[in-house]
Amino acid sequence: MKCKKILKAKPKIYISDPAIRNAVLMIDNLFTDSKELGITVETAIFKHVYNFYSEANAKIGYFRKSTDNQKEIDIVVEFPNGKSLIEVKFREDSTLPESDAIVEMCQKEKDIISAMLITKRAEDYEKAEVSAKVPIIKIPAFVFMYLFGRR
Repeated sequence: MKCKKILKAKPKIYISDPAIRNAVLMIDNLFTDSKELGITVETAIFKHVYNFYSEANAKIGYFRKSTDNQKEIDIVVEFPNGKSLIEVKFREDSTLPESDAIVEMCQKEKDIISAMLITKRAEDYEKAEVSAKVPIIKIPAFVFMYLFGRR
């Protein structure tokens, strides 16, 4: 995976407020539709990351590999000394396959300084069981948003 592609792939749009997206698309079954809930949580995570690093010298984007069935990493924060990867998997099964983009990047890239897997389950406080040079840390979405919240 070429690092220069990280912030220059196909555009991915995050609405600044997930509620606006749901209102415009007239989504009223958010809590019964797991796919829509996952999209909403991913948007909220992105907003927290963006606000948290708004005053830092960091570029925030995502990674999408044009080959391999559009593999992507939801959020990439690029600092002068390396990149932090954040993948949101808001579902009951938070296991990562070895072929997932974040696992591959944590195995191959040299400038990855951290990697997180944001999950749905409150019990997920552990290292993901994958073979990667950089450990991928699981953290529940509500904890992540609390830690990255700004007053």
